[in-house]
Amino acid sequence: MLRCSGAALSTRHGRFVVLVGPDGVGKTTLAQELLRQWRGSGAYFHFRPPMRGVMPMDVPAEGVAPPKAPKTGSRIGGWIRIAVNLVRFWMSYLRTIRPAVRRGALVVGDRWAYGYVGQPYSLRFYGPEWLAGLMLRTMPQPDLIVSLVASPATIYSRKQDLTPEEIDAELRAWQKVAG
Repeated sequence: MLRCSGAALSTRHGRFVVLVGPDGVGKTTLAQELLRQWRGSGAYFHFRPPMRGVMPMDVPAEGVAPPKAPKTGSRIGGWIRIAVNLVRFWMSYLRTIRPAVRRGALVVGDRWAYGYVGQPYSLRFYGPEWLAGLMLRTMPQPDLIVSLVASPATIYSRKQDLTPEEIDAELRAWQKVAG
C-alpha cells in the first residue's frame, strides 16, 4: 500500500521526494524505479544528503544491517544530536538538494529527517516526540512524502532486525509522518 502527501510529480521541474517506512518495506526498490523512469538527472540518498553535490543513484549494499540501537540512552546526547543534525540537514539542503531540484533533477531521499518520528531509537534520539516534531517543522519540506506500508509479516520476511510487533509499532509511527 502506498500513501502520499504533497505535490504531484511532473518532469517540467525537478522534485524533492522523501520515501518513509520501516526497513524492508521497499524504499530503495521504489527509489530505483522512480529514478529509472524519470526523464532527467536524479539522485538518491539515505537519511541525510551529502554536503557537496548530490551523487547519482547511490544505493547501499544489500544484506548489511547496522547494529540495533538500544531503546534507552542519553537524553542530552539525543538533544545535541538532533540540534547538530538540524544544521547538517539545512546545509545539505541548501548546498545539494535545492540546486539539484532547480536544475530539474529528481532527488529522492530515504527518510530525510522524518526518522526522528518513525525510528527515533535507530538515530539514538531519546528525547520527547514534541522536540522531533519541532525539528521537522523547521526543516525544508519535500514536494512529496511517500509512506510505504506492508504487513509486518512481509517486512519481517525481508529484514529480521525487528520483531513483527516492533515493525507494527514503526508502521504506526511512519503513518503519522505522511498524515
